Amino acid sequence: MTNRNNGQRMGEEATKTIQTRLHIASGDRSWLHDARLAAREIFNDTIHLKQQGYSRTEIQREVDRDDFLRNNKCAVVGKALQTWDSYQSLLDWWENQDDPDGRKPTPPSTDKSGAYPLVMAHTEGYRLTVDDETNRVHVRISPKPYKKVKGHLRAEPGAVDEIQDALRSDEVDVGQAELLYRDGVYYLHVTVTREFDVPEPDTTDTLVGADINERNVALTALDRKTMRTKGTLVLDYGRVKQERQRYHTITKRCQEHGKTSIHRKLGDKEERFTEWVLHRLSRAVVEFAEQFPNPVIVFEDMEGIRDEIKYGTYMNRRLHKLPFYKFETFVSYKATWREIPTDTVDAYYNSKACSCCGERGSRQGRRFRCPNDECDVTQDHADRNASVNIAWREKAKLDGNSTNYRTHKTQPQVRLVRLSGSGRISRPTSSRSLAELGVLAHG
Repeated sequence: MTNRNNGQRMGEEATKTIQTRLHIASGDRSWLHDARLAAREIFNDTIHLKQQGYSRTEIQREVDRDDFLRNNKCAVVGKALQTWDSYQSLLDWWENQDDPDGRKPTPPSTDKSGAYPLVMAHTEGYRLTVDDETNRVHVRISPKPYKKVKGHLRAEPGAVDEIQDALRSDEVDVGQAELLYRDGVYYLHVTVTREFDVPEPDTTDTLVGADINERNVALTALDRKTMRTKGTLVLDYGRVKQERQRYHTITKRCQEHGKTSIHRKLGDKEERFTEWVLHRLSRAVVEFAEQFPNPVIVFEDMEGIRDEIKYGTYMNRRLHKLPFYKFETFVSYKATWREIPTDTVDAYYNSKACSCCGERGSRQGRRFRCPNDECDVTQDHADRNASVNIAWREKAKLDGNSTNYRTHKTQPQVRLVRLSGSGRISRPTSSRSLAELGVLAHG
């Protein structure tokens, strides 16, 4: 059985990106700036040559230059070709739509007013070493031939520890890194890869149903044998929807007045904010599941659902801009890193079926109402109700049971937490404390 950890099975590899800040101790900062500008030119030239039908080997030869490290050039070309492949996939999807919504996707390119991240291979374009005396991770970057910039990395203690463990371990490989510049600070995003033994979903003991929608992520953990609730939590991320709508309004007004240069800056800010929220919430989801014995995180299989339902232009923009797939991806690779499997189940009617009796009910805002007079659950939090249904469908899938399911007549009161303090809800200090709010007390 294949889980959703990017198609991974037991013994396969997973890659993680660790974000750090770069403190420069020696070398000229202008070398980094010039190398990033050269990387932008190589990226654009690669896309231009690919459009003309050049092969990768031909492109490598055409974009070669004396003032840029050859290994760094190969890394930038590789990333540009990956971006091209993603564009082609998006273009194929757009062309196969009966009534495509929005403009035709445009080929990738970088803004001429800004620099491009410098992509480097470890031990070639950059090198990391651990200083046991100072407990620092030192970095040496080669932006130009025979010119090196040296310094050390700064980050949260957990991130530095992960890099140190990767450098000291024979089981973890340190891969490519990207050097970025923002608001006067250089950032180094380091990728590390290791092999995991992720158990198959059918060997798990706890089913964690995850319902993802426009405003929140609802989680319910059920014991696979007794199907009793171990924990339930709703993580609110409605601010992502609000911020995306705000940026859309600003961008639209700027375009109406011919101010197109601000579009990329706004898009970058929106993307950074969204990814910050999704990373924090995805950590909370994984840490919520990790508190239970041998869990599996279960999502709805949304593939094909949007294509079957015809929305208007407004709803299409709303739904297609929501980061459902990105959030699942963040959760999946973080779960893989903790050796927690993920899986998917049928998405139809999870939000409309009663998790107690299976009767088709109605949703009014955030409340679900069951019309069955014999059902003790007259109402429930609609998203939590869906997460229970997802967990039940996973049990039926794993146990090979196609009969209608029933759960317990009562569910504990759901806990709702948000990213920022509001009224009676206080802001948790970490994703761990946020996840712990959903675990039921045992006694």
